Amino acid sequence: MLRGCQKQMIVLQTQQSTIFESAFFVLRRDNGSMRQDDMLAEANRIIGEGVTVRKKRRRFWWALGAFLLGALLGAAIFALFSFLYRA
Repeated sequence: MLRGCQKQMIVLQTQQSTIFESAFFVLRRDNGSMRQDDMLAEANRIIGEGVTVRKKRRRFWWALGAFLLGALLGAAIFALFSFLYRA
């Protein structure tokens, strides 16, 4: 249990997500005199960065699948030529 600890938070509620209903941001003590609009803009920017990470993962899996498919096709063509020229 913490005693004497005080933190300020921003809570973003959303109705648009099927997974999350809210996001919590704990403010730093040295945030200075930022306006509420600036804080919300920064929170939205951070959330937006999380979306790009998910896109990068999809791109990685797509690239890996394309590489494996190419390797499989290359091995099949090699096996076909090996079989045809062996006889």
